[in-house]
Amino acid sequence: MTTEPVDREGPRLSDYKRHYSVDAEAIVDPEALNPHWRASERRRLQLLVRLLALQAGERVLDIGCGSGWLADRCRRVGAHVDAMDIGRTGVRGARQRYPEVASYEVGDLYHLPYADSRFDAVVLSEVVEHLEDIPSALREAARVLKPGGRMAISVPYRETIVEHLCVHCNRLTPGNAHLHSFDRAKMDGLCREGGVEVVQTQLLANKLSEMAGFPLMSTRWPYGAWRAVDVVLNRFLPKPSFMATLARKQS
Repeated sequence: MTTEPVDREGPRLSDYKRHYSVDAEAIVDPEALNPHWRASERRRLQLLVRLLALQAGERVLDIGCGSGWLADRCRRVGAHVDAMDIGRTGVRGARQRYPEVASYEVGDLYHLPYADSRFDAVVLSEVVEHLEDIPSALREAARVLKPGGRMAISVPYRETIVEHLCVHCNRLTPGNAHLHSFDRAKMDGLCREGGVEVVQTQLLANKLSEMAGFPLMSTRWPYGAWRAVDVVLNRFLPKPSFMATLARKQS
């Protein structure tokens, strides 16, 4: 990845395909994650699947599928899942981990290799924060949704963007290649520009409880019990790590 650090209003990334293809080689198998992080990620993915309210037989597109873990969780509730990522190595790894997922594809979110109105639901899990032109990407994702189709978007919440030296090119670049920080108002506006209407937004994964080890301590709890505690914590100690948005395609 390269950056343009002088012009703060100009492009911040170039050759994004090469960068994310390289990053795909470093994707960690969910089974190999630190137990605490795995427990936290499991809850985030559970929330996304529930947010979509998937029905058996619905067709879902997981854009930026990463390890394939979310695609597999959608499959387990009966959805027909197409999983896509930009890096061949990452897609190959996801297919090897979760071969039961219906389809895998190498593709670019700005130019999706799918027909109009193909999917009942689209999910963008930890993808949007990496994008230069978010409205264009959301319009393209909305293009492949059926009328009234759902879009679930998960992003870090009010993240402080810190620049450091990129391990690939040894130049200053935003940490984790995150280009944007989000709150509810910003996401609502981006969704409107992208042709989808926000239905609901949920904040999750309280930072203070995460530091105290709550995800691992509660790993055997039913989802509802974990979520109730997380909601209360974020209400009285407002430090959520993530924001999950559900939107619908505008007719």
